[in-house]
Amino acid sequence: MSIRVIRRLDERAHRHRAFAWSYAALAHVAERTSMARLRTGTLAAAHGRLLVLGAGQGHDLAHLPAAVTEVIAIEPDPSMRRLGRRRAAAAPVPAYYVGGLAEQLPLPDASVDTALAALVLCSVRDPGQSARELRRVLRPEGLLLVLEHVRAADGSRLGRLQDRVDPLWRYLSGGCHLDRRARQVLEEAGFDTAGVRDRHLAKVLPLLDPAVQGVAHPR
Repeated sequence: MSIRVIRRLDERAHRHRAFAWSYAALAHVAERTSMARLRTGTLAAAHGRLLVLGAGQGHDLAHLPAAVTEVIAIEPDPSMRRLGRRRAAAAPVPAYYVGGLAEQLPLPDASVDTALAALVLCSVRDPGQSARELRRVLRPEGLLLVLEHVRAADGSRLGRLQDRVDPLWRYLSGGCHLDRRARQVLEEAGFDTAGVRDRHLAKVLPLLDPAVQGVAHPR
């Protein structure tokens, strides 16, 4: 491996470590706004074995309803996992952090009752494959809980702005895209999204507005 490639990998790892710590600060602030209520509301229908996709630093673990019996937290970034395991240790139910990618979940078919995709489909490399993996690991009667920011409507000023700033934004934000269309991605992967509603996060996350929130069902 060349020195140039090694340096590039080292710089990428440093950026992700720096993002993990800066995200920790932002999430700490967000948990003191209505984002905490959004997490609680999104997780309200969770039950049984819960998969948290892109679990980050584990903030969702503080919002689990009593019907959840176990949590499998999938997180690819080791810096995030180290921080998240501290919250997992304090969770009210057994919670396990697992390294893995959304596009290739390390779980058997039909092995979870509920899955949570909260502010994560914006950052995965292949949202379509990630959604198909969620469909694969959910039991037929399972639920996918969704809270995702999406691109604004076609032809809107905000949508055009999102397209223009997306390259810089994703560089600064650990790979987050402003122009993803979560509802369409889920429908193409085999989910019924009738229970997923449009909403606005402008007061919580002004740069990540609009959004979708609700419950999707495997078809």
